[in-house]
Amino acid sequence: MSPKRAPAPAPQIPGFAYVKPLGTGGFSDVYLYEQHRPNRKVAVKVLLADVSDEEARQRFEAEANLMAQLSTHPYIVTIYQAEITDDGRSYLAMEYCSRPSLDARYRRGVLSIDETLTLAIQLCSAVHTAHLAGIVHRDIKPGNVLTTDYNRPALTDFGISGTIGSHTAGLSVPWSAPEAFSGDTPPGVRMDVYSLGATIYTVLAGHSPFVRPGQDNAQPVLIERICNSPLKPLERLDVPESLNQALSVVMAKNPASRFGSAAEFARSLQRIQIELGFSVTPFEVIEEPAEAAEEEDGESTRVRNVISISDVQRPLPSAPMISSVPGQQARRVRPSAPIPRLHMPKEPAPAPNPEDKAQDESGTPSAKPAEPKQRQSLPKVFIAVGIVLFILVGGAFIANMFLPEQEAAQRTGPPITATDGPKDALVGGTVPKVDNFEYSTVGETVTFRWSNPEPNKDDHYRWAPITATETGEFKQTKSPSATTDIGEGGQTCIEVKLVRDDGRISDGARFCTGAG
Repeated sequence: MSPKRAPAPAPQIPGFAYVKPLGTGGFSDVYLYEQHRPNRKVAVKVLLADVSDEEARQRFEAEANLMAQLSTHPYIVTIYQAEITDDGRSYLAMEYCSRPSLDARYRRGVLSIDETLTLAIQLCSAVHTAHLAGIVHRDIKPGNVLTTDYNRPALTDFGISGTIGSHTAGLSVPWSAPEAFSGDTPPGVRMDVYSLGATIYTVLAGHSPFVRPGQDNAQPVLIERICNSPLKPLERLDVPESLNQALSVVMAKNPASRFGSAAEFARSLQRIQIELGFSVTPFEVIEEPAEAAEEEDGESTRVRNVISISDVQRPLPSAPMISSVPGQQARRVRPSAPIPRLHMPKEPAPAPNPEDKAQDESGTPSAKPAEPKQRQSLPKVFIAVGIVLFILVGGAFIANMFLPEQEAAQRTGPPITATDGPKDALVGGTVPKVDNFEYSTVGETVTFRWSNPEPNKDDHYRWAPITATETGEFKQTKSPSATTDIGEGGQTCIEVKLVRDDGRISDGARFCTGAG
């Protein structure tokens, strides 16, 4: 929203009472109203009365339709109503988010790593949900991430959104991907993924990725940096290398080098949460209809456990919160096996002894003592039965205790299934460094080659040119070689990391040519 223009007078809307203005935009104003039935505060976005552009009106109506498709998602603003006022102005009544937007929050102070990772995964689930519906947002930025009353993010402003592959005007320069400025590439999934990464970088750095504090940050300068300058790693002491690595991938200049989807980016961030010992944030998307139909209970399933009021007295399941993502069949967690009931064979009833009348009809014990031999034989029978019961019940109890652990072991694995795109960075572990560097020069370029000491199927490499003071943009390659420009002074240095298919990554191996 822009503060340059004063908002137009709020329209009279039947069933709503005007409260105050909330903001202005290029073609619309947003006001706070109180809805009468049901009684609640709502944000109402109203198209300006003097907007005669038919394309703008169609775009406004398209926004209502797009948001209506997505508004059931927990991290997308909910649309309540779309109508036309008595004076002919289109309006949307939507969820009112009373807390400061993400834009206001990061300007007051950068976010913590824990909060940022949680927020990022939640936004990834919202963006991925839109992409699954064939919708690209095209304007993801901190100002379009509102905060609900429950302190959760809510993605909004789908005003320039459209179906994947279509063209439309409008973008926010500081968070736009390089290809957005070429004009010949229709916005797509990877462009949204870039903007999502740029938004996360912003809340950690306190400024957008290519703003240089104290320098010229005019739009033409920003565009030149976005297209040509390498991304500077975050220099905060609490930012791990794996997070800088994930941001360098999600904001790669070449769209093919980025994560292929918001789900892949989320998986990378979840691994970083595990690395840092944080709780793993669930990735919430709606299952495909075919998968949902396979559920025995017939319920519409999200990838989070839903606890009803009647569930609060029962212990929560120990299964991971993320139970399903596209490409991975949901697995139902079996309950722990109950202790089997024991059916003991009945002892044959002893023959009646006319002399052994222990009780009369009133229940009073007989005064006649029982035979000594009979008093000794009964306890032995009970002891034998007790021993058998103890062994069987104890064995069943032990088996019941170990069964959940075995099932949990079978469920162990990464929270989200990886796709065939770039894998995330989980630094360290048992991945060896590459070695045996060689190089050759042709003209103004140098080609490096190296060896993989323990090659595995689907290994790939991330490499970047380096100097004494900075590391260039990391690129990805399947072959053990890379070509780059010869460095200043003739000496060229490179850093290479080996990445396994499961996302584990080695420490960087560095090598330099001789000075020219």
